[in-house]
Amino acid sequence: MDLSFSTLGCPGWTLRQVVEAARLYGFDGVELRGIEGELDIRGLPDFTPGRIAQSRAVFEDAGIDIVSVDSSARLLHGETEMTRAHIEEASDYIALANGLGAPLVRVFGGYLPQGLMPADGARQLAANLSRLADRAKEMGVSIALETHEGFLTGKAVSEVMSLVDHEAVGVVWDISNCFWTGEPLEESAKWLAPYLSLVHVKDSVLRDGKAKLTLIGEGDVPIKKALRTLADMGYDGYLSYEWEKVWQPDLPEAQAAFPQYVEKMREYIDELR
Repeated sequence: MDLSFSTLGCPGWTLRQVVEAARLYGFDGVELRGIEGELDIRGLPDFTPGRIAQSRAVFEDAGIDIVSVDSSARLLHGETEMTRAHIEEASDYIALANGLGAPLVRVFGGYLPQGLMPADGARQLAANLSRLADRAKEMGVSIALETHEGFLTGKAVSEVMSLVDHEAVGVVWDISNCFWTGEPLEESAKWLAPYLSLVHVKDSVLRDGKAKLTLIGEGDVPIKKALRTLADMGYDGYLSYEWEKVWQPDLPEAQAAFPQYVEKMREYIDELR
């Protein structure tokens, strides 16, 4: 299992700073979720048609993978126009991932619209994922639905995936998100194993009903147990660090959190061996 970090943890950094930090701290890859304070990278100069090949080369020359290009697209909405806009965003990110040589685009399901039954929501979300799947496959990219918002549990996401059944659609398992729903880790793993594309790792404690991030090993998320479960499943993909500095600006800086993550995760992975 290799290590990457999401740029949520270093929101003000330039593309080159991101790559330099990945090399310095011993990461294998990077999950692109905003650059230089902009979460939506579509309009940034580094990702325009005239510059995208150059940006790709920055990563390739450094030997750092682009693990995923993370959209904000939420593919289940009550309003047709809103749904169309989010599908368009996901489609744009598929093209970006293709240009950058990235294998994956992360999407969200979003929250269940008021009055919509969960089974109907799962069917609508599956239909929208299927609309994107053929385009993704043609461009050599997969899309991955994260355990998030209205589809937080492994069971809920697996119900959607069973309706999609397309090789270009997978899942991002956010271990912390599932853990705090009360779904047992083994259950999450069982539901998600057939579809797993990427694993998000972060540690946290519950404060006033909300998960507050901590450094790895200082919270209550059973990360060691999760790694053992992943190893038993035969998972050999990326473990991507979500240090959500964007959402929790009082967190320590990436310069402290990133090397600590690498040190602890290498320690945990070595213990598995």
